Amino acid sequence: MRGAVLTLVAGLLSGLTAAPALADDAEAVKAVVADFHQAMAEGYKDGVLALLAPDAVVFETGYIEASRDQYAAGHLDNDLLYAAKVKYRMVHSQAEASGDLGYVITQGVSEGEFAGQAIHLANTETMVLRRIDGAWKIVHIHWSAHEPPAN
Repeated sequence: MRGAVLTLVAGLLSGLTAAPALADDAEAVKAVVADFHQAMAEGYKDGVLALLAPDAVVFETGYIEASRDQYAAGHLDNDLLYAAKVKYRMVHSQAEASGDLGYVITQGVSEGEFAGQAIHLANTETMVLRRIDGAWKIVHIHWSAHEPPAN
């Protein structure tokens, strides 16, 4: 399976004219994710929702919200409050895109206080994006976090 994936990736990247477009798309999906995080930190609910596809699925700490509307009616308000109070620092991020699909995987650290609790968490995030009517939209988010290892 790994060989087939590597062959597919090599084929996608083999054309010299295709490589710049792929790099541009990877930067574009990364920019959408950065805009999403900025909208969250600013408490800009409409901005967050505008970046999500209607059929976006959000996995968060074992819960699932199966659409943008379900996320808006469920965890989004709490996530906005959390993002306003807890500082998030990205440690590593990488993006890839091919055709109308892209993804961004990110590692980060969250620190602060929320609901009377001290927060210090190592975070991982995967966002999958699809180009819809010429614009990149987030179609899947998977968030997880844990206490960082003691030094």
